[in-house]
Amino acid sequence: MSSSRKENMSYYSIGAVSRLTGITVHTLRVWEQRYSAIEAERTVSGRRKYTSHNVDRLMSLKFLVDRGCQISSIATLSENELKKHLSQYNDKKSMSSLVKNKGKPSVAIYGEYLPIKIKKINNNLNDFTIVFCGADLDSFKADASRIKPDIIILEFPVIDEHILRLVKELHRVTKSRRIIVIYSFARSVDIKRINDDITRTMKAPVTLEEIFNTISLVDSPISNNNETKIEVKSKQPIEFTAPAKRFSRKTLAVLGDVSSSIACECPQHLTELVTGLSNFEDYSAECVSQSPKDAELHTYLQSVTANCRASMEEALEKVAIAEGINLDELI
Repeated sequence: MSSSRKENMSYYSIGAVSRLTGITVHTLRVWEQRYSAIEAERTVSGRRKYTSHNVDRLMSLKFLVDRGCQISSIATLSENELKKHLSQYNDKKSMSSLVKNKGKPSVAIYGEYLPIKIKKINNNLNDFTIVFCGADLDSFKADASRIKPDIIILEFPVIDEHILRLVKELHRVTKSRRIIVIYSFARSVDIKRINDDITRTMKAPVTLEEIFNTISLVDSPISNNNETKIEVKSKQPIEFTAPAKRFSRKTLAVLGDVSSSIACECPQHLTELVTGLSNFEDYSAECVSQSPKDAELHTYLQSVTANCRASMEEALEKVAIAEGINLDELI
């Protein structure tokens, strides 16, 4: 490349690339260092700088990873090979043909945590064709409507009216043989409403083995799910302002997957606790609006949970610092 052309080229910092592509800074470094997906240039001070070409390639790789491709298998593809892979997903006919030719049930997976765990494993995947695996809901809905997967797996912290409508719409559009909804908290009445001949719920935490065993029985009838209703006797009213959440769901998902040097795996356990408390906090807030007569009780529950969550976030932050994890770079 000529020096004059190089001088006129626009460069992006790693933070800017993260915002443009939706890939965390931590993941960008892993893709470069471990998988050689790209080779970023360096500034005089040693900081990474990315070209527009780098950004385009990263967005293409993320598109494929979100649709079930292992980054290890596509990171070093040439531009022509990458375009060929992309064309299979961009062309409805090609994608349908790909799924049909493999002769396996097609699976579309949406969530913040589940896709990260699934992308790390290779076992149990040979029996299925994963056509989407990511946290971009708009992309998920577009692909699900276009590809019409046999099985849909959804992961949400709370089941509410919005989720009920989404599941109903996905069933109408895709005609999927099975829809599985993994959740942390829900009202028993909503669980009864969502479970039918096609849809079944699984209360988190669930193992990947349990999920794969469930979708392996796609043609088996669904048994009734008897959920236990949460009962709380305390009714102390309280007015409060919830402490701001220090971590987004995306950051927690990444943080919970970061390798730890602590043998007891405290970072992972703390991440699970913060996530569970955050989910119940949101659930309690939803109950405030749905059950006016119990608003005081649910406001109290939301308050207690929010304060517990804030304390555990502080603990998680201290552990992350001790581990040498730069939390700003995970956002």
